[in-house]
Amino acid sequence: MNAAPAVRGCHMVGSVPLPDTESVLRQCTEGQPNRLKRIPDGETGFRNLFTFWQAACFQASPDLAVKFELNKPVLSGDFTPEEVDAGIEKLRKAGPLDTKYDAVAIESYATFKTLKDEGVLSKNTRFQVSLATPPNVLTPFVQALFISKVEPLYQDALYRSMQKIQDAIPHDQLAIQVDLAIDTAFWEGFAWLKPWFGDGNIEKVKDYIIDYVIRMIGQVHEDVELGLHNCYGDMEHRHFFEPESLEQLAERSLRIFDKTPHKINFFHAPVPLSALDKLDSYLEPLKQLIPKFKQHDTDLYLGVVHFDNAAATEKMVAAATKVLGDYPFGIGTECGWGRTPPEQIKDIMKLTTASCGPVS
Repeated sequence: MNAAPAVRGCHMVGSVPLPDTESVLRQCTEGQPNRLKRIPDGETGFRNLFTFWQAACFQASPDLAVKFELNKPVLSGDFTPEEVDAGIEKLRKAGPLDTKYDAVAIESYATFKTLKDEGVLSKNTRFQVSLATPPNVLTPFVQALFISKVEPLYQDALYRSMQKIQDAIPHDQLAIQVDLAIDTAFWEGFAWLKPWFGDGNIEKVKDYIIDYVIRMIGQVHEDVELGLHNCYGDMEHRHFFEPESLEQLAERSLRIFDKTPHKINFFHAPVPLSALDKLDSYLEPLKQLIPKFKQHDTDLYLGVVHFDNAAATEKMVAAATKVLGDYPFGIGTECGWGRTPPEQIKDIMKLTTASCGPVS
């Protein structure tokens, strides 16, 4: 498979099913030579299932906890206002919440720096830290009646972690990715995942989403790269639902671009196999974003790599090239690799490398 002329580089969303950070950095750099502008630490070990490890933030108040099950509606219990207040007070008394995002990022960056100093990593590659917005933690792991009061506590903890990451890692070496997954389910009105905000009014829901995304973006320093990962879920390799097109993601992204206080350096969107017979219409909404991409000099990455279907990847790349015209793009998988069998990783990297050109 020959890479299309406009296809340059690849993007890794976050998780990789390898044993540790050093394995991820070495193997993914070797397997995708000169293809990565940014590389994550792989979110290995206890972090391999997106935000599941963040549930520990709330363990001081067990009443808050939700028994979350993959690909099932999030159920909510009944609590009196007094019970809610007692649960929140218990959480507060335990001290400030700690996401530990900063601790793991700083530890992994030390490995990144060592390998870069050794010449294993390109001198131009940045260390990527992927951080989910608060709803990706609160919705699956906190009882619905508690969320509005837990939200500011968790948001503050997340912002503290973001600041500590930026205090510890040189800004010219760092890229922060904002993960938008459950946010997409909220935006699309997916019934299994109900927002605690908006009073059932979809326009109010969307306004609220834009507000908290912009607040989170505002925590990223100007000289740190910023990116957006748009997601329809990847639990047991299943989406929340199959989108008809990128129209809703384009609508949300336009509103983010209009309000962002920070340049959006990179942008990732999924292209699922369910879109294979309607690629032109699925991808068409991206045209709305091209002026914004040009304004921000955004690196666009499309999740077209399907490890066992090179023909589908090739067809998707061709369709994207047609829709985007002269705007260049890179490629990747739809989501992180954390739930992927490790034996598939080499094939993913081989197909990715064959389907795109080098970044320089």
